[in-house]
Amino acid sequence: MAMKLLKDFKPGPLDFYRKKASFDWKKLKIFLDTEELVDFQDEIVRELEQYPEYRNHFFPKTFDETRRISSKQSRIYNNINSLTMLNLLPNLRKVPMANRLMVQIAPDSTIKYSVSYLLFLSTVESMGTNRHSQFLTDSADGTINGCFCLTEIGHGTNTKGMRTTATYDEKSKEFIMNSPDFEAAKCWAGGLGQNASIAAVFAQLIVKGQKKGLHCFLVPIRDPKTLIPYPGVIVGDMGEKIGLNGIDNGFAMFKNYRIPRENLLNKMGDVTESGEYVTPIKDPNKRHGASLGNLSSGRVNITNMAVGYGIKALTIAIRYAGVRKQFGPNEKEEVPILEYQTHQHRLIPHLAAAIVIRVFCDYFQPAFYEFMVDTIMNPKDKSLPDRGIEIHAISSGCKPLAGWTMRDAIQECREACGGHGFLKAAGIGDLRNSNDANCTYEGENHVLIQQTGNWLMKFWPLVQKNAEISTPLKTANFLTHANKILRTSFNATTIEGLCSPEVLINIYQWIVCSLLKESCERLEISIKDGTDSFWAKNNNQVYFAKNLSIAFIQHFFLDRMLEVIKEAPDENIRRVLLRIFSLYAIKSLENYHLATLYRGGFANGPLLSQLIQDSIIKLCADLKDDAIALVDAIAPPDFALNSVLGSSDGQVYQRLESAILHSSYGMSRPSWWKEMTDIEDSVLKSKL
Repeated sequence: MAMKLLKDFKPGPLDFYRKKASFDWKKLKIFLDTEELVDFQDEIVRELEQYPEYRNHFFPKTFDETRRISSKQSRIYNNINSLTMLNLLPNLRKVPMANRLMVQIAPDSTIKYSVSYLLFLSTVESMGTNRHSQFLTDSADGTINGCFCLTEIGHGTNTKGMRTTATYDEKSKEFIMNSPDFEAAKCWAGGLGQNASIAAVFAQLIVKGQKKGLHCFLVPIRDPKTLIPYPGVIVGDMGEKIGLNGIDNGFAMFKNYRIPRENLLNKMGDVTESGEYVTPIKDPNKRHGASLGNLSSGRVNITNMAVGYGIKALTIAIRYAGVRKQFGPNEKEEVPILEYQTHQHRLIPHLAAAIVIRVFCDYFQPAFYEFMVDTIMNPKDKSLPDRGIEIHAISSGCKPLAGWTMRDAIQECREACGGHGFLKAAGIGDLRNSNDANCTYEGENHVLIQQTGNWLMKFWPLVQKNAEISTPLKTANFLTHANKILRTSFNATTIEGLCSPEVLINIYQWIVCSLLKESCERLEISIKDGTDSFWAKNNNQVYFAKNLSIAFIQHFFLDRMLEVIKEAPDENIRRVLLRIFSLYAIKSLENYHLATLYRGGFANGPLLSQLIQDSIIKLCADLKDDAIALVDAIAPPDFALNSVLGSSDGQVYQRLESAILHSSYGMSRPSWWKEMTDIEDSVLKSKL
């Protein structure tokens, strides 16, 4: 069925490479996505094509028009979900597929929908109780528009430092919300700038003069019928950003603003009418962690969003590279720029990274949603705490690594398309700006990734005891053999030897074990020397704990990729995926870990370094003829791609001509032309 759904591309310039491919791109697409998901993707596109708001064009929009279209798209997306077309629970593998496709089509409205509607709902569902059910109903039917307010002007990652307060008034049975100053203003909340009528606000709860820590409150912001702010609330928009301007990020301050006692989301803690604080979690640190648990969903989703942006950029740049010709062995013949070694080295390693991380997302996002379902359906499951901690550690590492990796990929794609890549109609500039936010929100990357290292370092005492290490997702199980792994060394002598999956997995396991040992020993020495534990951890990041986290996540990426390769339906697909696996692994060694391998004694002399370089060049050359077919297998439809350089038909120059000639400025005279022609009059007036 799916083979029939996957139509052949129109004949064109890209046929030169499509005929050279060593595998059938349709078989690879079906293998990666399944027939059901191929049909599901087409279903989404067919539905969205009906709406003019989703028909993209390259004409400039005003700031206000950008906001209007994004808001309408977000409402359309909500209605589609309500009609169950995007009901994802029966097959959780639809989640990463739908998220990737939607951010490729309309990132602003998709993220707006996610961080306002979905995040508001999930917060009420996970932190509220039956008394908040009406808020869920009103949000679902559009009676109220919600948003999520955590970050403050002066505090982001350090949530314990938040300064907005909610003080209980026993006489009126209300909470009084206050922002001490502008630094305590809630900010960057998606949807708060213009549309939200209610917010899930995290504030420091004060009862009988005592602080009880950060809690979440449902705070009415604007009249839902007029969108006029209520007295006591100062609310507005953050202003124009470098990207994602369809999202109305806003700020809010409160001055003696009163809300009902029942508006406290009370699953983790409640206040009785008489002003007594009650909670099922006595440890305030655990209560704080539980109240912020739903943030992992954003980090998991951002990892997938980043790879969605990267795939779109790589599709554009690699298809363009297959069409664009420059120079050649003689004056009569020019060759596609994809034939040049430098161009292959610029793009193909990034393609390998995108495919590997995409495979990881197709596993990890469903695994996260399974965990979320289990917390609701099987709350007494004894594995839940450890699963949650491991998922938190992984999401804290994969989100930064994916954001950084795709940031570099998208920028290289922009440059690899030359001057044409700088056109808005190329579609890469907006991708670059949209992905830029992935390196910051839901946890600034350099701060966030420390959570992964902190989790890993807790295993070191077990390693020293030669104890068995077992985690629910099995990501750290190999640490059971850490002492044995640390006694190994590099023994490959050829490119084929280095490219072996067994050799590469062993190298990454050695890197993780070596950095874990070094990080823990350095931390222990610092503390023994009298350094405060806070500064000891802080001064142990660069080259050690941070690189430990990166290597651990990369090992997990590679491990998942190997599991998928084992299931490949034929030898041709296995071969090309193994090359992708090896290229990602080896290029990442070059980018991140060479110093560690030599410093720790895993390798000596020039052989490893030389083999890494030779292998990268060879793998890029081996994958060159398959590059177009590889992007064909993972590319979004042309409707989502929306690029004059990357369309599946390869007709770059015809599309460029149309875009340039039909541009708002292409053949027009500027409205201010008289100012430029009447020079003397213009100069005289300027002097006056």
